[in-house]
Amino acid sequence: MNRFLPQMIACAIIAFFSPVQATPPAGYTQVWADEFNGTALDTTHWTYWPQYAYRDGFITNNAVSVANGKLTITTYTDAGIHYTGFIGTRFKYQPLYGYIEASIRTVNTPGNWSAFWMYIDTVGATLNPHIDGTEPDIMEHRLVDGYNNDISNQIPSTIHWDGYAANHKSVSSGLRGAGLATGYHTYAMEWTPDFQKFYIDGVYQYTVNDNPAADPLPQPNLAPISHRSEFIILSTEIQTNTWAGNIPAAGYGSMAASTTKMDVDYVRVYQNTPIKPIAPTNVTAAQLSTGVQLAWDLIDNAPNYRVKRASVSGGPYTTLVTTGIAATGANYLDTTAVAGTTYYYVVSGVNGPVEGPNSMQVSNSAATVSGSARSGQWAAKGLFSGSNTYAAISQTANVVSNATYEAGVWTKGGGRARLLVYAGSTMIASTFINATPNWTYTSVPVSTGANTQLKFTVNDSSNITGAVSVDDCFLGVSGGANTLANPGFESGAATGWSVSGTGVWTIAIPANNVHSGLSSARGIFSGTPSYAALTQTTTVVANQTYQAGVWIKGTGRARMLVYANAVMIANVFIDATPTWTYYTMPVSTGANTSLKYSINDSSGVAGTIYVDDCFLGVAGGTNMLVDGGLEYGSNSWSIYPTGTSVYNINRY
Repeated sequence: MNRFLPQMIACAIIAFFSPVQATPPAGYTQVWADEFNGTALDTTHWTYWPQYAYRDGFITNNAVSVANGKLTITTYTDAGIHYTGFIGTRFKYQPLYGYIEASIRTVNTPGNWSAFWMYIDTVGATLNPHIDGTEPDIMEHRLVDGYNNDISNQIPSTIHWDGYAANHKSVSSGLRGAGLATGYHTYAMEWTPDFQKFYIDGVYQYTVNDNPAADPLPQPNLAPISHRSEFIILSTEIQTNTWAGNIPAAGYGSMAASTTKMDVDYVRVYQNTPIKPIAPTNVTAAQLSTGVQLAWDLIDNAPNYRVKRASVSGGPYTTLVTTGIAATGANYLDTTAVAGTTYYYVVSGVNGPVEGPNSMQVSNSAATVSGSARSGQWAAKGLFSGSNTYAAISQTANVVSNATYEAGVWTKGGGRARLLVYAGSTMIASTFINATPNWTYTSVPVSTGANTQLKFTVNDSSNITGAVSVDDCFLGVSGGANTLANPGFESGAATGWSVSGTGVWTIAIPANNVHSGLSSARGIFSGTPSYAALTQTTTVVANQTYQAGVWIKGTGRARMLVYANAVMIANVFIDATPTWTYYTMPVSTGANTSLKYSINDSSGVAGTIYVDDCFLGVAGGTNMLVDGGLEYGSNSWSIYPTGTSVYNINRY
């Protein structure tokens, strides 16, 4: 059956895997497989489909599970809503030609069907299906047809092309096979430039030969064969009063009770003379506090990539890992990179026994960013509104007269602070400090003159909005003893320091769950999507390529989204880790001059996440978000829905 996922892409359903194992045609070599031997979906192989209402059900990650050597997609009903699952190798792996096989056991119910198929986003784009690609449905299993006839022992294999509207075309094998209602069975497609052949349990069933015409009409056993790479999909769908009958009045039962399942024992891809991948393109190396983040574009016939590193330009290179793509735009994080050391990286594609050429070399180093305290546990933090408050942290210290001193301070953050030294009420030295994301030392020379006491001050007199962390202050002869008491604030504000002004400066142990500054947002997810969100609408420049980014730590899964009006134009799911990690995605502003940035709970995975230092803008440029570090609470941010307890902004 042809399918089209509104607001997303045309989509189909796949299901395959089974203890039954068929033999591929002679001469084929295995280049990729998932045997589902873990306890969770391997996200270097698979992408969860976006979660939203589709047909008469709701796609949810909760319906997908991996255990006991198999993947299971469960169709179930909860509070009157029918749920099911989709996964695909989209953004991870796209083979061009081969023998694609899965072992699958299906237990379907009326109103539901399971599928194992392939697809590419360009289907129907130019009405040239050899170039646009097609949708080959290797297997679609139903219990009944639209007339309530039991067809559970057979399946059709079908090829669709030219999209899903008026131009749609297809050819089908009709119902084939026997005894498919129970147990595992293998379903496979042999794909070459000249034909697509379909098999059940290793037994040949049907051939579609290539029609070389640019956009041919359907003919028996003759159709356009896709000549471009495509990704694999496993899915189940829910729709009533259609080719799979009607949804039961009582639904499908709870997730625990439902027997409507698609179990997949394995998915494997073989190729006759494995194709050597091209060199990966658009390779980047981004500096993070947790290491060096490598990213590159997906290439055809490369289920894995070999990441190599050298300490000198040009190599020799040492292989760090052979891996799939962890996440679009953040393919691999080199956590072994030493802060401040420059490394040189290349990446190659690996297709089974064949490795392609190295990419162009890129280089970077891990950042030296530390936590919100430069040393020890305590630091001072100033939150500047953009209006001069002259609020200050200060300390009066004894000095030696007629000496040349140095006044210095380590700062980190955004915005501008001012370092000043007073003799009595007279300012004798000062400098403005533009804070950066890394701890940076700024100093100014001070002549003590006839004075035996001086006042060291850091204040808000810059007229620039920001949040600045301050630590390890110094006043004394350069390289000599520090005359300040408690310069690193480790004894708190009570020893040595005075704080003037209200609500601007804080001396405290920075929270454990902030990436920078004193505040972050926390999301507590129950495991049922609440769609509660942290959002901000901001002005952008039209027709630009932006980057949306966020630092996240914790457990569970969040989702970063960008909307133009009410239309989602970019999104990515984020699996939180115990350490702060930066996640990005590209955003095309199009004709829009305003976008909404959002972090929400739509993943269906329970956990607690912390969010900080959000970004929207040209990569490496100005942040279009106001208070991206969440230092001013909800002044610039909205929490949806109002009154929800899922998200809060606080000092965690």
